[in-house]
This record gives sequence, structure tokens and C-alpha cells, in this order.
Amino acid sequence: MRLRLFALACLVPALAACVPYAVGTTPATTPAREVRPSVVFQIASEDRSLDEDDRPGGAQLMIGNGARLGLDDRSDVGFQILGLGSIVATYQRQFLGAPGADRGAAFIVGGGVVGTSHLHIEGTVVASPGPLSFARRVTPYFGARVQDLTPFSGDALNTQPAVGGFFGARLGWPDLAVSPEVGVFYSPTPLRGTENVVVVPSVTLRGARLAKALGL
Repeated sequence: MRLRLFALACLVPALAACVPYAVGTTPATTPAREVRPSVVFQIASEDRSLDEDDRPGGAQLMIGNGARLGLDDRSDVGFQILGLGSIVATYQRQFLGAPGADRGAAFIVGGGVVGTSHLHIEGTVVASPGPLSFARRVTPYFGARVQDLTPFSGDALNTQPAVGGFFGARLGWPDLAVSPEVGVFYSPTPLRGTENVVVVPSVTLRGARLAKALGL
């Protein structure tokens, strides 16, 4: 049943192929053998998944969905469908803090395909001080992220790796939470009329109760 849920949660269609920037999680990983689906809404101020003859199109909206499967008390794996034709797989490992606790730090590594033109790889370090003492349902998190797009089609745009940081907070409960986040990335591009800095606000919904709401 859990494996069926994990597969079904990855089948909701989205808008268009888009580069993933949102992290949407604290260092805590999904408990072993549990599945937690997610939905992410992201707006990137610049599009990097372009062809060489494309013109800059400005801000790009993405709606993606996915799920994470717990492996043990410190690690999990996840899959996301991000727009049409984009899929990313990631592995998260908590290396600081008590197992399953938000307070601590973790690394996330992964990769996939963006559209039909670019290979994507990413590496992230995320940390959190744990829930706020005066608001236990609010857990801030922050970190650094580097990612790169490698073109595999002849006319796909080749850009420099994106390097940046992010800050967000999980609001709610482990089984149903919303995580607003803002990321800022330095991502040079040879296209004229395009900014080298990409600003990415996003909102991630995650939790077992989300699956029930979706009828999964």
C-alpha cells in the first residue's frame, strides 16, 4: 500500500518544465518505511532551461509534486515531477542532531532531467535550530545549494552552475505542514537581457494528511 502511494503521489501533472530550486524541508528525514507526499509551488525570476535561440521570458511558475520514502532513522529518498517532462530523484542524510529531529543538519544530493534538453544535478546542505521556543509549530531552516544544468540536445543553452542560499520555515505538524521559502542564486547566462541573479520564492505542502486530501 505504501509503495502504491509512493508511486501515485508522483503522477499529478504540472505546468511546464522548470529548474528545481525549492528545498522545502528541515534536516529531519521521513521515518523509515513511511511515505510523505508533497506539492510545491515555485516562481523563478529567470528561466534557465532554455535553448540558445530562445528569448528571456522572465518569471516562470512551476507546480510540482513528489514523495519521500524513509530508509532508516537518518536517511530517505525522494522523487519529484516538476512540470512536463522533468523528474528529479534525491537522497537526504541527516549528519547532525538526534535522528528524526528538526534541529541539526543534513545534506541532500540528487539529479534528473529537466524538460527534454538538460541533465540536472544538485547538492544542498540544510540546517535548523529546531522549533521556535515561543511558537512550537514554527520551525525555521536555512542552507546553501549548488546545482548545474548540462545540455544534451544540440541547441540547449549551456549555463554556469547556480550557487546560492535559501531560508524558510515549516509551519504546522509533521503529518501536514506548509513551508514558505525564499532562495537567491547566482546563475550566469550568456543570454542578453537576462539577470545573473535568480530569486525564487516557493511554498511546499507536505505530509500524510495531504495524501488523504488528494484521495491517495
